[in-house]
Amino acid sequence: MFNFKKNERYAAIAAYAILVIVASALIIMAVVNYSAVFSSVSKVFSVLAPFTYGFIIAYLCNPILNFYEKKVLKFKNGTLKRVISLILTTITALAILAVIAYAVVPQTVKSVNDFVGHINGYVTNIQVLLDEFTQKYSETVFNKSYSTFTELLADHDITLNFKEIILNSVTFLGQRFNDIVSIGSRLVGELINILIGIFVAYYFLATKEKICAQVKKLLAAVVSRRAYLNTIRLARHAHHTFGGFLIGKMIDSIIIGLLSFVILWILRIPYYPLLAVIIGVTNIVPTFGPFVGGAIGGLIVLISSPEHTIIFLLIVFLIQQLDGNIIGPKILGDSIGIGAMWVLIAVVVCGGFFGVGGMVLGVPAVAVLYSLTKQASEKRLKKKNMPSSTEFYKNDPPKENTIDPDLILIAKDTPVPDITADMDVPASGNEKKLTFMQRIKNNINSKKKKGEKK
Repeated sequence: MFNFKKNERYAAIAAYAILVIVASALIIMAVVNYSAVFSSVSKVFSVLAPFTYGFIIAYLCNPILNFYEKKVLKFKNGTLKRVISLILTTITALAILAVIAYAVVPQTVKSVNDFVGHINGYVTNIQVLLDEFTQKYSETVFNKSYSTFTELLADHDITLNFKEIILNSVTFLGQRFNDIVSIGSRLVGELINILIGIFVAYYFLATKEKICAQVKKLLAAVVSRRAYLNTIRLARHAHHTFGGFLIGKMIDSIIIGLLSFVILWILRIPYYPLLAVIIGVTNIVPTFGPFVGGAIGGLIVLISSPEHTIIFLLIVFLIQQLDGNIIGPKILGDSIGIGAMWVLIAVVVCGGFFGVGGMVLGVPAVAVLYSLTKQASEKRLKKKNMPSSTEFYKNDPPKENTIDPDLILIAKDTPVPDITADMDVPASGNEKKLTFMQRIKNNINSKKKKGEKK
């Protein structure tokens, strides 16, 4: 008889090897059967759509619920407090939607209808304007006089009829009626999912503490205490980052939209309700949103009222400067904590993979990944007894006047001067900048520690 002895080390290695093999086989199968996997994943997401909408609605309404429970209904306790807060949250959300629907939607629809109804006249005006510019400046620019813009293009072997392009585009959109009907049917399905999601959101909000406790209970049962704590802390950090960014960005965009509405109305810019909606909605997308909104709005103003184009673009520029330097920082604060370059990377990469939603949600997602990467790298540097502040590496290694082209890479047998954590320098003001509330919290904690020592 063989005396089999269990070796935990080799058992763990075997278990990891099996897991790697199984995971690799699943990945290969998924790649080979991509269409079937994608179809199955899409089916799962469509089934879970009401719960997804419910979670999103609950997440967006949760700050309103917290406001009523913590600020307004301090004297109430128990179930009655939650019920009253849910009713007030519903009234508030419906009031916001009603104001938007009453103040924005009719004016926007009217602007769109007017714009489409007068498209022929606008196209003619653009052609007349181009012909006038051609008559005035063609002699100076091309050393030849032209009477029309079309004649100028034809003389340079360019065939372009601006009016036909616009009208053909409108005709093309009209011919896509079947596609619009198909999209409409999908929207009906999504509206049904949203309606179901509203009821799901009520359940989430009514029992949010119990749901969170159940999830944490399940997590604690399957992972170690350290992993449990790290997961909860990561989730709270992600919630702070995502919630602060999304809610702040929505408030910021509403303010920008209303500000644009008022200024464009005062200056009598045509289709100001539609332009304000475009500016406000596109402002939700970081970095590129304001440029897209300004370009779309500028094109509408150029077609409908060319003399107002420069004024409109100047207004958009001034509003975005006000938003970028005053309104945005005041509302968003330090909820993101990453530089402009990382915001740009997040918008481009996540937008390329996930569309408009990726552009919006990619920024807080990259912020969370940035925080985790920063923590992991600094932890590793401290373990190696090396400086961990970014400020130190701005001048490491010291610059050399000249580098020998034959000795660019340091050979293995050449001694390299070591650096230690003792050489670290204080971080710059921007890197360790604290918010006003953080400073107050630190002062309170320091006073508590002094009191405990006494």
